[in-house]
Amino acid sequence: MRAWDYTLGGGGRELVDEIILTGKPKVMLEIGCFLCASAKRWLSLDPDLTVVGIDPWDDGLIEQCKRYVGRPGLTRAYPDMETQEQFARDIETQGPFLTALANLKGFEDRFIPVRAYSPDVLPALKDAGLEPELIYIDATKKADDLEVSHALWPNARITGDDWHWARTKGYPMRRTVNDFADKHGFTVTADHATWVLTPAK
Repeated sequence: MRAWDYTLGGGGRELVDEIILTGKPKVMLEIGCFLCASAKRWLSLDPDLTVVGIDPWDDGLIEQCKRYVGRPGLTRAYPDMETQEQFARDIETQGPFLTALANLKGFEDRFIPVRAYSPDVLPALKDAGLEPELIYIDATKKADDLEVSHALWPNARITGDDWHWARTKGYPMRRTVNDFADKHGFTVTADHATWVLTPAK
């Protein structure tokens, strides 16, 4: 399997790095993993960290990756057109799930993939004993993942992606996070695409 360490490169993930390096969480839950470039980043930071990654890794990602070809803003890591086309072909032939796992070579013992949809699967993971100290949300732009995660693991630090996604659609994740923070008494720190919730004092 060919690994593709692909990310859309939204920026600001240093906010999450800092939480991992200073807070030393043992278990992190990542909701929405795509090809696991973020998970690889988190696992590289701390040898004691385990990441549980939730993603359906369905065939919709194949078509998504095909749409990236020829779009410089989405393929900054691979500016050569031939490389972009190889990327799309590999996602199609290998499948998104096996490509993601190939990207995590060397971290297999600390990454636990869960092929499912969130938030539907979250209660089952709670029942199975999962207790993440850090939750990273990079999935839909709706409040469900935030609300269910917080209800199940109220002491977990919650962070995520897509803060500046879709200006023409009114920044849906930004609205969602701000509304959640107001409702539950959090403050929001954001840098580029990344946001972090902190309990208000």
